[in-house]
Amino acid sequence: MFPKTIALALLFMLSAVVSAQTTQEKNATEQAEKVRKEAVAFLRETLSDVNGMRSLENRISFGAELAGLMWFHDEREARSMYTGVIGDFRDLVAKYDHQMNELGVTLTDEETRPFMSFMVEPTDKGRILRKFASVIGVRQQIALSIAEHDPDLAFGFYYDSLSAIANPELRTQVESRDTHFEFQLLNELAEKNAAKAAQFGLRSIDKGVTSQHIELLKKIYAKDPDKGMEFGAALLSRFKKNSDAIELYALSSLIDFGGEKLEASRKTGGKRPIYSLSELRELTEVMAQAILKRKDDEGMIGAGYISTVQKYAPGRAAQIRAKLKMSESEYRDYQTMTNSVMATNAVSISGYGDYSSNSNANRISPSHERAMREREEQEKVERKLMEDVQSLSGKQLPKEERDKIVIQARKIIMQTPGREKKIMALSALASQVSKMGDKELAAEIMRDAERLVNPAPKTYQDFLLSWMLASGYAEADPDKAFPLLEDTIGRANDTLAAFVKVGEFIDVAEEMIQDGEVQVGVFGGQMIRGLTSELGMADATIQVLAKVDFTKTKNLTNRFDRTEIRILAKMMVLRAVLSPKKAAEPDEVTDELVTEPVDN
Repeated sequence: MFPKTIALALLFMLSAVVSAQTTQEKNATEQAEKVRKEAVAFLRETLSDVNGMRSLENRISFGAELAGLMWFHDEREARSMYTGVIGDFRDLVAKYDHQMNELGVTLTDEETRPFMSFMVEPTDKGRILRKFASVIGVRQQIALSIAEHDPDLAFGFYYDSLSAIANPELRTQVESRDTHFEFQLLNELAEKNAAKAAQFGLRSIDKGVTSQHIELLKKIYAKDPDKGMEFGAALLSRFKKNSDAIELYALSSLIDFGGEKLEASRKTGGKRPIYSLSELRELTEVMAQAILKRKDDEGMIGAGYISTVQKYAPGRAAQIRAKLKMSESEYRDYQTMTNSVMATNAVSISGYGDYSSNSNANRISPSHERAMREREEQEKVERKLMEDVQSLSGKQLPKEERDKIVIQARKIIMQTPGREKKIMALSALASQVSKMGDKELAAEIMRDAERLVNPAPKTYQDFLLSWMLASGYAEADPDKAFPLLEDTIGRANDTLAAFVKVGEFIDVAEEMIQDGEVQVGVFGGQMIRGLTSELGMADATIQVLAKVDFTKTKNLTNRFDRTEIRILAKMMVLRAVLSPKKAAEPDEVTDELVTEPVDN
């Protein structure tokens, strides 16, 4: 009877623990869903702000990003938003196309402007062309935003979006100048859908095969070998069809890659190769013919590819050497010289010498070697410090041992060079101590970090350090993070206003600022994506603050005086909260650091 009673008691205890865990998980899920709903409402509110902007370029750029974020919540509504954005873009293109036709503008009317020539007033044709260039940047941003969700729609827009340009010559010139971005889009697509990347990649082959096609092939093959083989077959066909106008470097890269995969396929568990041995020989023959057809004054260009030809067509390699009047020994000397140059370049790029070389040029100076050792030692100390800090709440430790680690960590941190590193390390330490339950000690550590920050920021570094301090408080004591950020934003408003005033003064062409509004779409079409998706430190901080109090986090963005900056801040909050990838990151870290509070 007694064992049964114990078993029953243990069952009740286990049930209580499971119930408590289930309740915690349910509460966390409900809180996350609550924040998400608030964020979607905030997104619609932000869309209203965007629609009130004066610049159509800005409205389109921000609208595309908002549609991308809405996709995570409501695909149908997001598609409708994209439809509106695409319609606005077509209107914008038509407007500039009409103006260019009236002035008789072509891309040959572009004006070369020296660096820092903001105060030079452009001609009417030059002005309209620069405005049109900003439109192309906006087009790129829309395509990137859509591609994140629907590659078919993105490429449909990308290829059809310039149909509003009436002048076919101008349209062709724009398309030819957009090649680099097209491959950027294709490479991003290959990460998500290799089949679609291969399909759209075939369209660009008609213009000729470049090294960018080879890089695309590598990505497609890594994701889907069968589709990689199909795309590789298309490249082979294109090279054979147009052997008179080929890029030798691209063809050489293709042969090397094909050979590498053929060798790998012969190993146990290897993937199917892109090319068979006979197909590699076909490509090599195309290369050899192209080299042999070159004029004498261009011949030495082909000398660098003899080794590639030699591997699959030794006879052709001998012919090339004969054409170049190179003996076997001269060719070996040429290869040795080429390899030496490449090695020297590698040394100069990396900054590291070769200890085995007798060349003084390749040796590291004693001072450089000492500096390297000191840096390595410092990095070891910093890694050990972070490991010790993580161990504070990552595993059970006696209070005395924890206190010892905290004291030692504070001492090492204050000896670390650079205020940025000190603030980040102190913030991490305070966060861990706070999770242990010692709020008072965490506050004391954050005061150490606060002493390193200028309370009245003026320079860019001052503002960056203020943000880092606020990030630390977000983890250790969120209640102090909000007022700190409010004060920092208030001070930043003055700086931003002064910047815009100076910008208006020097920007005679109105490239950066029109009607008192900074043209975000001017900066390559990707400024918004960069500011809202690449600031990882900002994402983590925003997520923490949003979980603590979404209303306060949202209100922080309204502290910015300028409309475009205010909307950028809202976009950062929305992306941090609504993007599934961003939202998943903090929980992964937090789960590893959960522990019981330390005894006081």
